[in-house]
Amino acid sequence: MARKASLTTEVVVAKATEIVKESGFNALSYRGLARALNVQPQTLYRYVANIEELQVQVILTFLDELIQYTQSQVIGFSGNQAILKFAQAVLTYSNHKLTLTSLLSTSADISDKREIKAKLMALRELPAVILKRQSSKQIDASGRVQMLMSLILGFAEYIDIGLYDGTEEQAVALLQSQIEKMLISN
Repeated sequence: MARKASLTTEVVVAKATEIVKESGFNALSYRGLARALNVQPQTLYRYVANIEELQVQVILTFLDELIQYTQSQVIGFSGNQAILKFAQAVLTYSNHKLTLTSLLSTSADISDKREIKAKLMALRELPAVILKRQSSKQIDASGRVQMLMSLILGFAEYIDIGLYDGTEEQAVALLQSQIEKMLISN
């Protein structure tokens, strides 16, 4: 348990992130977080202004992890192979860390989404760079990135809400085949 003397914003956000990883965003409350940190709920206001700010910080933490994970997975690959590795990494992260559906639905309720949008744009930048290297047409690459992200995030949500009955390997294979079709047709 954290003591007041060792409590920092980073400690508060880390414990909140841990709670969300274990039980989802619905389990995150000031009272529960204060209990986990062994402090009074009022103490948390010194470090995080309100529950929405805390949710934003947790979402940003997950998006940072996702960005780092996707970057690590595409190292050593280029072109379509790198795009497929990126898609697989997003899907794997969503299946094993925090579902993207949960993250994005919580984001929808946040009043000031600027930081979250900036992180999502940073996530989008990785496939954008890969596709721009493949294409001399800027408009073509931009459209392909939009379609790619829509396909990946939509597929992740489809799996997250339980509409896909196959294994994770089958899901990845299906997603990859759809991405390959999209990349070939453009």
